Amino acid sequence: MDGSDEQPAGRPAPRPGPLLGVLAILVAATLLNNVLLPGAYLLWACLALAGLVLLARADGLARQDWGLGRITPRAALLAVALAALTAAAMLLGTRLPGIASAYLDQRVRGMSGGQVAFAALVRVPVGTALLEEVAFRGVLLAMLTRRYGTVLGVVGSSVAFGIWHLLPSTGLVGGNAAIGSALGTHHLVVGLAAMAAAGLAGAFLCLLRIRADHLIAPLAVHATANSLAYLLAWLLLRS
Repeated sequence: MDGSDEQPAGRPAPRPGPLLGVLAILVAATLLNNVLLPGAYLLWACLALAGLVLLARADGLARQDWGLGRITPRAALLAVALAALTAAAMLLGTRLPGIASAYLDQRVRGMSGGQVAFAALVRVPVGTALLEEVAFRGVLLAMLTRRYGTVLGVVGSSVAFGIWHLLPSTGLVGGNAAIGSALGTHHLVVGLAAMAAAGLAGAFLCLLRIRADHLIAPLAVHATANSLAYLLAWLLLRS
């Protein structure tokens, strides 16, 4: 990813349409996923992914521009190492009294083993991690960087990622006692805290994307963290 504002030879100057289209897809996806028809989450995720890829091509971006070029050995090794480190840190957290309670997400209570396996192995990796990485660390970061440079690209993508988490954060108030105890039960406070945390996480994942020159590194961290959170919450609530 090149942070230069100068356009490569033969590549037309970017038009506003594709970028506005990406933002429209993200707004529609978060409303459908969290408010209008959340039961069809995977369908909306797949449609959003298809739309994002088409808009990236319409903007003149090649696959390597938004992080899905050839996977180098260095990028693959970084992804494996970071996924293992993420898993180890999360497992360690279950043994720490001040942190373990944060895993107890009541929304997984009552789920069967098959439902948890589907969530951890399909719904989260595809409907959450892949969609969000392609959207925020892939297409949106590439479009913003191409227009405004790397710094503003990272900032814009991270802010958008924070806003993306506003609607999902409403379930944290009643679903997680530790978060409710720490932040209270006011939806706005919890929402702002969730947005800030997601924005910081988004900035970190953007830096991973740039460092690895591929989406595989942030995708590995994101999928490991979210899928393992489901599994650990389910196991801890059953113990």
